[in-house]
Amino acid sequence: MTDVVLDLDGVLSTRDTFATLLVAAAGRRPLTALRSAPALVRWLRAGHDVPRHAEASRAVARGLLRGMPESTYDVLARSVGSRMGASAARASMVDVAARCRRDGAHIVVATGSEHRLATAFLASAGVEHDLLLASTLRWTATGPEFDRHIRGESKLTTLQEAGVDVEQRRFWTDSYDDYPTARAAASVVLVAPSRHSAAAYRASGLATELLP
Repeated sequence: MTDVVLDLDGVLSTRDTFATLLVAAAGRRPLTALRSAPALVRWLRAGHDVPRHAEASRAVARGLLRGMPESTYDVLARSVGSRMGASAARASMVDVAARCRRDGAHIVVATGSEHRLATAFLASAGVEHDLLLASTLRWTATGPEFDRHIRGESKLTTLQEAGVDVEQRRFWTDSYDDYPTARAAASVVLVAPSRHSAAAYRASGLATELLP
């Protein structure tokens, strides 16, 4: 059985886990959410430009989580992750992960979502894995900021720095943001890709399969 790398948002989860957490944070702190509106507009306007979109998403996160103590974030991340693992896990991909596990594959989950949030999701969804590589936050005087943000090229770099033999693995993704990792992988499976991502992969000439 070929060892695998699995994306989380859009693959193991049908929804964006960190965006869902930010919505939950905004609901608790409406005034903070209002102040973050300009950053949110930049995020929406970034479109498919990965560096711009990633930077804008970090700005939105800084705004919506501003002043939040780490203990409060920890409770929120575990709550949202557990809830989403129970309600928003993609059943077909949970089955894929379980089959890979039964066949003895080494399973790496690599995601732009935050580590504690992703950990709670995977535990709740029952996805067994050998390694989780996820974005991390650090706390400053004004609140949390991204210490590591695994998006685009940085996902491949993070995998390589962790000693993951990407070139020998089957990679499951939904997004063209992951093209650098897809290009390096032994094989690629697209899971419910958007029209943009599906078209971009076709235009790239990279051989991909589509999850039935």
